Amino acid sequence: MNELESILSTATEIAERASEIALSYFRQAILIEMKENLTPVTIADKKTEEYIRTELRLSFPGFGICGEEFGEEGSEQELVWTVDPIDGTKSFIKGIPLFGTLIGLLQQGNPILGIMVLPALKETYTAAQGMGTFCNGHQLHVSHKTSLQSAFISIGDIDCFQASGYKKSLTRLMDKAEFVRGYTDCFGHSCVMRGGIDAMIDPVVSIWDVAPLACLIKEAGGDYFSLSGNRTIHESSFITCGPGLKKEILAALQ
Repeated sequence: MNELESILSTATEIAERASEIALSYFRQAILIEMKENLTPVTIADKKTEEYIRTELRLSFPGFGICGEEFGEEGSEQELVWTVDPIDGTKSFIKGIPLFGTLIGLLQQGNPILGIMVLPALKETYTAAQGMGTFCNGHQLHVSHKTSLQSAFISIGDIDCFQASGYKKSLTRLMDKAEFVRGYTDCFGHSCVMRGGIDAMIDPVVSIWDVAPLACLIKEAGGDYFSLSGNRTIHESSFITCGPGLKKEILAALQ
């Protein structure tokens, strides 16, 4: 086992244990608070991230951490973890089982490892640079659709398209694609990894939402990029797809 494999193995164990903390609050009566950006947060988000940060510090001293609920520490380090304790908090609050715990690893800002646990579905997705993408031990591959006319597209929240100035672009996309449906958050991207859908479009994201997904998609043979067309996780939008759809997606959206 090389060093990156060892890191992936340990971090996966941490993510799986943390996701069980989140799951223990699922469909329970819990207090919901609103953050300054008007997105919800619960005790489940906070307790899950607290556990992840504690375990990462113990297992990987010297690595930085950037998390959704408790900010950055050691962000100047070469290796920095990203943590989203519950991606899909709105689904979580509503009792919809399509939420996930996300952990990513950046090396000088580039994604080299990704973990996504969907605890209510009992699915664990893992990837590291050069090692492929796996779900519960089975290797995954994206689809190879090359035309929007036969493509199944998933999208994030529709109000985010309006907020980011892409509402009309969404209408054009719906006219061109065979199907457009809203499997949101990390679950939508998991469907791209396994080839169930052909692309997923998130018009508004943060680094902890997408850093793990970038590695997972790439290692499954797919592509990721922003609405500007740049292959990056450092902009406020994020699109994943099979390798043959990028040009048509961008043409429809822009």
